Amino acid sequence: MYDSGTDDTLALDFVNSGEAIGVFELDKDLIISKTNQREVMVGQVYKDKATLKEVVENYAISQRFQFQVDRSNSVSYALICMSEDCEWKFKASSINKSELVKVREFIDNRTCPLKDKVYEQRQASSSLIGGMIRPKLTNHKRKYTPKDIIDDVKSDLGVDVSYILAWRAKEKAMNFLRGEPADSYKKLPRYLYTMDKTYPGSHIKMGFDHCRPIVVVDGSHLKSCYTGTFVSASTLDGAEKDAAWTWFFEQFKIAYGDRENMCIVSDRNESIIKSVSRVYPDVPHFACIWHLWNNVYKKFKRSHAKLSEIYFSMAKAYTQAEFDSLMEKLETVDIRVKEYLELAG
Repeated sequence: MYDSGTDDTLALDFVNSGEAIGVFELDKDLIISKTNQREVMVGQVYKDKATLKEVVENYAISQRFQFQVDRSNSVSYALICMSEDCEWKFKASSINKSELVKVREFIDNRTCPLKDKVYEQRQASSSLIGGMIRPKLTNHKRKYTPKDIIDDVKSDLGVDVSYILAWRAKEKAMNFLRGEPADSYKKLPRYLYTMDKTYPGSHIKMGFDHCRPIVVVDGSHLKSCYTGTFVSASTLDGAEKDAAWTWFFEQFKIAYGDRENMCIVSDRNESIIKSVSRVYPDVPHFACIWHLWNNVYKKFKRSHAKLSEIYFSMAKAYTQAEFDSLMEKLETVDIRVKEYLELAG
């Protein structure tokens, strides 16, 4: 049982069948809680097994040897050197079934062959590296790539790690700091329920039946006097593209309705075109000039500079005569572009 009533000491009452059989007091300052502890010795007390494990992994890397868990030992945390001929040994166990772990035995006599000492450092795990790099990921605006992690591990530990190991370490560090993404998505139904109650009149509905499990999240900073950020998440629609887009426009129609002088602008996705014609048969549907230009840019490789000037002038023309005149100019640059745009409507 813990008694943390005092500021300086931590008292553990050893109890057997409800009867106190002893008290163990430990100065709180002596409990090791940080993983940057460099010196390991018998008698040290760590706040938990995870902290001790990371300290020992760091120690093994700095001393250029490898250890493994001793499965034959009955104590809670027993380690031996990977080399059969080495005397290195480490034992630790919890204090009276608490989270605190005490080092019980430590034989720091390494007689490993040279080839084992310089062998690949298995102790440089993704969990260990993830713990090291967490402080560098607290600022979400900082760009910290796996290549940066590889360089830092080489500089700090003198160990070479692979790209995939660095990537996994970053993922573990991010999950530790921000939580697992799956846990956030589980909260969506409750979040939408709260939104619905908070903003009556809004149309809020989940519909992920036709989406692939790839979610792209972004935020757009609002420039009005109210500022703030509009947060959005989008997914790739799956095999049933027509069904997914039809569902989307049906929900949009419930929320927005069918209004006078309304029009819809999008790229030339076939499923969008079909779905708009089904849900909004009397509403004109136009092609987005930017998406259309990207199609022209990729499809026709020549005269991009001339095409761009004429194309965007056509898009902004105020009269039919001006538009027709620009279309004639376009024909002289590349008749294929004129035919493509006429086919696009």
